Amino acid sequence: MLRPIVGADKVARLMASRKVEVAALSLHPAQVNGYPALIVRIDGELDTVLTLRIDDGLVSGLYAVRNPEKLSHMRHATALRRWARP
Repeated sequence: MLRPIVGADKVARLMASRKVEVAALSLHPAQVNGYPALIVRIDGELDTVLTLRIDDGLVSGLYAVRNPEKLSHMRHATALRRWARP
């Protein structure tokens, strides 16, 4: 069962508590499904897609996809574009 993390303070605490120790972590800005996103690669392999939903200039959602079956679409079928700031 999914349990969304709601509220800026709770999201910030969750993000601050994550410790990533990998040899080669890279973040690439992109646009996914019309939203700004970060493509996370570890040792060159697609690991996570983080997408922001923005409403009225504020971040209203942060979504992370790590499911390999869902990410397979990103590897093979989806053309990623760099996200340009307005």
